[in-house]
Amino acid sequence: MARTERFRFSHTRQIDSAYRYVSAAVDAGVIMRSAQSESGRFVSLDGDRLLNFGSCSYMALEARPELREAAHRAIDDYGTQFHFSRAYVQCPLYLELEALLEQMTGRPVVVAASTSLGHMAALPVLIRDGDFVIIDQFAHASLHSAVKLIPGVSLEILRHNRMDQLDALLTRLQDHQGQVWYLADGLYSMLGDCAPWAELKDLLGRHDKLRLYIDDAHATSCFGKHGRGLALEHFGGDERVVVALSLNKAFSAAGGVIAVSSREMAERIRRCGGPMLFSGPIQPPMLGAAVGSARLHTSSEFPRLQAELHDRIAQCVALVGERDLQLAGIQHTPIFQTQCDSPRVVFNVAKLMQERGFLCCICVFPAVPMNRPGIRFTISRHNHQSDIVAFVDALEECLALGRHQAILQPDAEPCAMAGA
Repeated sequence: MARTERFRFSHTRQIDSAYRYVSAAVDAGVIMRSAQSESGRFVSLDGDRLLNFGSCSYMALEARPELREAAHRAIDDYGTQFHFSRAYVQCPLYLELEALLEQMTGRPVVVAASTSLGHMAALPVLIRDGDFVIIDQFAHASLHSAVKLIPGVSLEILRHNRMDQLDALLTRLQDHQGQVWYLADGLYSMLGDCAPWAELKDLLGRHDKLRLYIDDAHATSCFGKHGRGLALEHFGGDERVVVALSLNKAFSAAGGVIAVSSREMAERIRRCGGPMLFSGPIQPPMLGAAVGSARLHTSSEFPRLQAELHDRIAQCVALVGERDLQLAGIQHTPIFQTQCDSPRVVFNVAKLMQERGFLCCICVFPAVPMNRPGIRFTISRHNHQSDIVAFVDALEECLALGRHQAILQPDAEPCAMAGA
């Protein structure tokens, strides 16, 4: 079966389109800016101190003394860099970190320099000759990129979270020689929605060939026992499920984790996965921070920290439910996205929000499909309850004003695509 193309445009046209969209956002002053300072709750841009509703520090751990002190100790012990390829000699902190992560996840783990490099190491090892791959269209770009590293792989791209279509594909492939891998996110970084866990469990029960590979980077720390994420909460004991976690984002350190079902599988990825052999290691300060964060995750205090985040998420869900914000969907996650009519509206709203003292993020191509621009905002433990109320009130006002401004602007849409 031929590889399904994600876009009908040529590679060059995709790059040209992405350049136009990103350049328009840069020119509008809503991306690729440099902060003068950042304290978690606030970020300063061009002298303006903005309430931060854009970061991925959902758990607000980056300034915790446990992480800072562990990073300082690592510098004292090993310096700023450990000058070996990890294939030859690894920093001792890796062993301590992996032991803590196995306690956190309940599984054997492989630690990579980033989640993206973890995908690049794991997927070509896990997916064998004759296997078939199905990937959600909104799965993280790093998953789509990693699949392309597998020579001759049979690939189908699935419409987002369409389990009926996945079921039909699995039925069609029931006599296929190899296994059928479904690749998806646990928590989608742009829309803020989750994989359909109950339906996936049902499909695993009915299709013996099905295997899951879940990128749970944005759910790491926020959800699950010890912060192990959503996928391991639902499928922790299922050997047919492989889960990738992030040590960046809410974990507030650096690196990625592949949680697998057996020691043999972990060793195979560690010994054969390309980036595990040919990519640089995590630097000692960030390894130390990861150890400090993992200790915090496995402590008795961590459930309270998670509860504080979930209280703020619940407050935001309640507030947006009372307003006409046209959200892509409302789920109990720290990620929200409002739908807008065009990139121009998105840029207008982002700038209006900055004028009112709030930082939020834009969603335009290539981060999202061309016809699904929006405003993305996140909730973290850094946000005070009064901040959330003020933000939602301002967003409702700015969305209405941003749409009105777009109607009055006579020039052509800056990101218009001929033939799109």
